[in-house]
Amino acid sequence: MFSEQLISEYLSTSIEQFQQDCSALCAQHYPTVHNRGMRENHLGKALCRRIMATLQQAELDAHFSQLKNDDQISQPLFVIETSDFAIAVIAHRLLSANKACRAGLVSTIANVKGTLSLSKPTYIVVVADHWFDRSKASKEIPAWWLGQLPTNTSDYAGDGIKLMESADNIASQLDKEHQVTSGQYHLHHPLKRESNNKTVHKYLLLSAFIPLHK
Repeated sequence: MFSEQLISEYLSTSIEQFQQDCSALCAQHYPTVHNRGMRENHLGKALCRRIMATLQQAELDAHFSQLKNDDQISQPLFVIETSDFAIAVIAHRLLSANKACRAGLVSTIANVKGTLSLSKPTYIVVVADHWFDRSKASKEIPAWWLGQLPTNTSDYAGDGIKLMESADNIASQLDKEHQVTSGQYHLHHPLKRESNNKTVHKYLLLSAFIPLHK
């Protein structure tokens, strides 16, 4: 029997390795990535490859598929399924941080929940990216994602980003509007400056692990 903690560890390992892929993709596709973020297909497929590799290393037989986009789910949706559990991967670009774009991501997660068969323990994994801009909405994204400001706000300030509190957050929106009551939300910064190997805080990678069977 697979525990939620074990599956969370598989995903944490995959996302850690996936950040290396982000660096490579950004190097190959700069300045497109700098201007608009990574394509959702690139994000989703790269993460799925890492998850599949992690599961294979654990000697788990997993099947990968991509569901077609429809009117309700505009983002690419990938499904990794084993005999014991299923993982749905949503890839999303936050080209804008405004409330409409945030609400769109929340709706996508809810629509995916409604689309999936929950005959076995099922988890949604969200991966999204965002380049900070000067808008208030952009500076709110970390707090909106985590439910609070990250502890290392001074690191962002060092890159000229003054983070701001958010009046709402994705977890509470999913809970109140769609009865999705649990999840883990994380921020990542996979890019490094070539000159000094310092973290590029202006590029933000967001990930979420959301159990649906609770």
